[in-house]
Formats: sequence, C-alpha cells, structure tokens
Amino acid sequence: MSSELLFTPCAGVPGHSTQAGALPLRVATFSLRHLLYSWLRYGLALMLFLLSLASFAFQNPTEVPSMHSDKAASSPLTAVAKAGDRMVAVGQRGHILWSDDAGLSWTQASVPVSNDLVAVSFASASHGWAVGHGGVVLNSEDAGQSWTLQLNGEQTTDLIRNYYQSRIGDEEFADAEMLLERENVLVSFGGTQPLMDVYFEDELNGYVVGIFNRLLRTRDGGQSWEPWAHRVDNPHELHFYSINVGADGLYITGEQGMVWRLDEERQFFDSVATPYTGTLFGSAVGSDRVVVFGMRGNAYLSTDQGQNWQHLEIDSAAGITDGVIVGNDAIVLVNLAGELLVSTDRGVSFESQPVARVMPFYGLAQISSTQLALVGAEGAQQLAVATPDAVSRESRVSLFSVDSVVTNSVEHRNAKQ
Repeated sequence: MSSELLFTPCAGVPGHSTQAGALPLRVATFSLRHLLYSWLRYGLALMLFLLSLASFAFQNPTEVPSMHSDKAASSPLTAVAKAGDRMVAVGQRGHILWSDDAGLSWTQASVPVSNDLVAVSFASASHGWAVGHGGVVLNSEDAGQSWTLQLNGEQTTDLIRNYYQSRIGDEEFADAEMLLERENVLVSFGGTQPLMDVYFEDELNGYVVGIFNRLLRTRDGGQSWEPWAHRVDNPHELHFYSINVGADGLYITGEQGMVWRLDEERQFFDSVATPYTGTLFGSAVGSDRVVVFGMRGNAYLSTDQGQNWQHLEIDSAAGITDGVIVGNDAIVLVNLAGELLVSTDRGVSFESQPVARVMPFYGLAQISSTQLALVGAEGAQQLAVATPDAVSRESRVSLFSVDSVVTNSVEHRNAKQ
C-alpha cells in the first residue's frame, strides 16, 4: 500500500506545501459561508415573494367592487328594507339585492365596495342608504339597483378631527378638545370604525350610528356630514347598535342596556336607562310605545318614552336581533335561534311560530300592512305574512317559502291592524 494513501486529502500530502488542517478549515468555512449565503439569498427571495403575494392577495374592500354571485340570495343577509313596492336586502361582501315580487326572485345590485353591510334605510321609493364595516355609507337613487360610495371610515375620521379641532375654545363646544383627543386615541389603534345602522327621515335628513359613540347627521342627502358626538349623552363612549323611529320618537340603542331618545327641541339625544345591563341590538317603535331587545332573549316595553320599562316574557334565551310593531297591538321579533316570536296582545305574551327552514334571523322589515320580510344566515328564505280578518278580528300569521307555498299558519285573536 502506498504511503500516500495513509494521508487523507484533507490532511495534506507529504512533499506538498499545504499545511495540515488548513484546507479542511477553509473548505468548512467556505461551505458554511456558501450555505448561509444560499439561505439568505433564497430566504430573501421567499420573503419578497410572500410579500408580493400578500400585497397582491389583500385589497382594501372599500376599494374593490362587490363581486356578482349566483348564490347571493342564499348567502348571509343582515338587513332588509322597503323601497316603495320593492324589497332591498344587504349582506356580506357588499352584497345588495332587490326583489319586486315579494321575495320570489332577487337581483344583485351594482355596489362599489365589498365591505360587509349591516343596515339599510330608504327615505322614499328611490332614495336609500346602506352602511357597514369600513365606516362606509352607500347611496342609491334608483331604488337600490345601483349604489355610490358617499363616505368611508378614513374620511369620517378626518371629518371628526377637523370638526372638533376647529371648535376648540368655542363656548358652544365645551367638550371639543376631549372629543378630538378621543378620536386621536381611536386612530392610534389603527383601522376604521364600523357603522351599525342608518335612518333617513326624508331624502335630505338622516343619521348614521356606530361603535365608540359614532353619530353623524346629514341635511343634504349625505353630500356632507356633521359629527354629533357632542349632541348625545354618552360620556363612556358606549357603542351604538341601532337607530329607529316611530310616532313615539327617535331612539338609539346600544351597550349596557342604554337607550337614547332625541329631544327635538334641544336637538340632543338624552340617555334613558333600562333595567337591563346587557347589549341592546335594536328597537321597534310604535305610535305610543317602544320595545327594545337584545342579548339572551331580553326585551323591554315602555309606554312613557322610556321613563318606565316592563320586561317582556319570552320563552327563549337566544339573542333578539330585530323587530317591528304592526298596527297597535302586534309585536313581531326574530332571533338567532331562527324563531319568529309574535305577540298579538301588546306584549303580554309571545308565541313562537314554526318556520319552513330554521336559520339565525338577522333582519326584519314591514313591507306592507300585512307583509313582513325576513332575512338571515341563509339569505332571504321566507316571508311572514299577517292577514287581518275584519269580521272576526283574528290575524292569521302564515309563513311562505320563496316559491309561495304555504307551509304553516296560526290564528291569533284581537290583532287589529
């Protein structure tokens, strides 16, 4: 055996100038540097690729039009409103649909945003507004067939900051500095504040409400908005979840069982405490009464504009999401358990009506003196129809599926319309 083979190449070869151990160190160093460089290079490339992919994948929903979907009518819809003889419903990803045949068929509207929408209000057959996440306010002037963006959350933030900044030192705006600071704190947390409800009394005058004391009013159909945080008794910045009106007044509901009622003369929302301390999702306002409702099946009735409240006995612990007062006596509520709760004795008792297909209900609207539209987690699935009998003074509450087949009916006495 040759003596040269007793030496490994890495140890050097006798008679050569290579120092023992130097080559393996250089090789190891080179290999390590090459490995680190490769990982750095490919890691950097991967990071750049992921960043480019993320930037490509994420698009601000306020800047992306809602996509058309053949399943929009069976996707989650959160609110429904009457627009003349038409029904208009709003839901997730900017979906807005309208129906001219009592819900038998739906057409998807053209919407410039893909934010989730949570509320809709029509002041007339043609003029309507919708609000939702991202602080968006949408307007339609063709009965809900097409929509334009009037306001978004970033614009609202700038509007509020500029409004109160310019009024610091004004005696009529004693809280201007505090309200500005509160808005700056919200900005520091990033993001935009969603709007939770909208109400327009006519084509010019309307309100939007949202979380963290968001309250704005317009007098020109949404072309401009005035912050109204200084016109509501809400020192702890509780969230607003609904704004609703009836002959009994204009009411806001929100966190911690709080209700606010507009004093027309003072143009100020006074706080009205209720016996409940949980969240109130909404209200139903009649000619001489208001019903507020919310978590765990809690609902309260007042016949003196919120001075006193009566707890309504409802045999359900599911959150009540919406409701209406029909005529003088009937109260209809819907909840997250998919129940349609009907009272025909002014709230003394409620009866749950069977439905064709149970789903969490999110929205309810009175379409006519005898029709109620329902929307929920599976879209617009059925209508509730209350038909009064002038002779027997009985009201038949029937549920219809979308193909207009009667699935159930229950008679209730003394339900005047």
